[in-house]
Amino acid sequence: MKKRIILLCFCFFFVLIAFKQVVISEEKTVEFSLMTKDSSYVAGESMELRFNIDKKVENLELFLIHSYSKTVLYPEIKNDKAVFKIPELFSKKTGIVSWYLIHQSNEKLKGEFRILPNDRTPTRIENYLGPRTILTGNDHFTMLVVVPTDNYDNPKSDNSKVEIKYQFLNSITTIAKQTKDFIVWKNIYAPTKSGKLLVSSRCDSTTTKEIETEIYPSIATDFKIDYSRNHEFADGNQITTLFTSVITDKYNNIVSDGTFVSFHITTSENMVLKSYGTTINGIAKGQILHPDHVETYKIKGYVTGMAESSSISIDYKPIIKSFDYKLINDNRTIIVGPIKSFMQQLVPDGIKVVVNVYHKDKLIKTLQEDTSKGIAAFTISSEFYKENSYQFEITTLGITQKTQIIKYELNK
Repeated sequence: MKKRIILLCFCFFFVLIAFKQVVISEEKTVEFSLMTKDSSYVAGESMELRFNIDKKVENLELFLIHSYSKTVLYPEIKNDKAVFKIPELFSKKTGIVSWYLIHQSNEKLKGEFRILPNDRTPTRIENYLGPRTILTGNDHFTMLVVVPTDNYDNPKSDNSKVEIKYQFLNSITTIAKQTKDFIVWKNIYAPTKSGKLLVSSRCDSTTTKEIETEIYPSIATDFKIDYSRNHEFADGNQITTLFTSVITDKYNNIVSDGTFVSFHITTSENMVLKSYGTTINGIAKGQILHPDHVETYKIKGYVTGMAESSSISIDYKPIIKSFDYKLINDNRTIIVGPIKSFMQQLVPDGIKVVVNVYHKDKLIKTLQEDTSKGIAAFTISSEFYKENSYQFEITTLGITQKTQIIKYELNK
């Protein structure tokens, strides 16, 4: 009896195992098939993927991969059909969407579809122009880049027609191009004249605003300089004005206002002075003060790193051949002047007078004063000058005169 019971238990156990295998095998035989036949859609349209399933299932998912994002969708089950609605976030953006049908963590089906730009919506245009300032000549250009899009900001399909127009002076140029890799681009080379270049583009019925590029003159070319002055005398007071010819580029365009010009002045003693100016209507001006002695200036103008002028010379004549001086107050005061100029008028205030004081041919002191009403006065104080004799060398306006040896009484 016990053997019969044990045998019955074994038989029941094997029946249960067989039944479980049948159930598992039945679950494995669930069939999925894609009902949706479309392989492409237009952006903004309603999109969904439909699958046939031959029996009720659970844990069914659709994994989407888009260049814009990734997500997992869950279906609506109707009459042995699983429907996955594509979210608006995906349906408005063009590109390839890959999908994977997952059941109980196992991949059952996979595929992809494409979302195309919506040409039925109004066209938008993004365009970029740069640089916005260029120089004249075919070595320089500005580039226009046009990106036409649909209403959802998707670049339009390749070979979409774009019309480019640009205007300069009395000329308008029209060019038709087709998009490639979503864009149209055009290098617009500078003409040989300076001015303003206006650019616009059009795709379908959409036209952009005009964009400007300013075309400036190219680098300056060599030029000439000249000068003007009230008189030719070295009075240390008047101004000589230096000015350039009209400075142009190689295409004869006047250089931009504000072009910096430096004037280098070399004296007869090889000292270098400088004056500066900036151009207005192509002409730059600089000023130099007349020297206070006979002098010849050699002058040259430069636009740094670009151009230079020919050299000119300016001669300055002396305004005096000699001057008067006298010693008073027991030779303790030297009065120089009144110094008179080229028309016998008093020299301007501020003319420098230098007195070198010598004792036995040795320079003891150098004194300097500026004229007032044509006169400069120097005091030889006994407190500081205690020798019994001195000689004075007086220099002004490039003229030097030397006194005799002056004797002094030391007790006074």
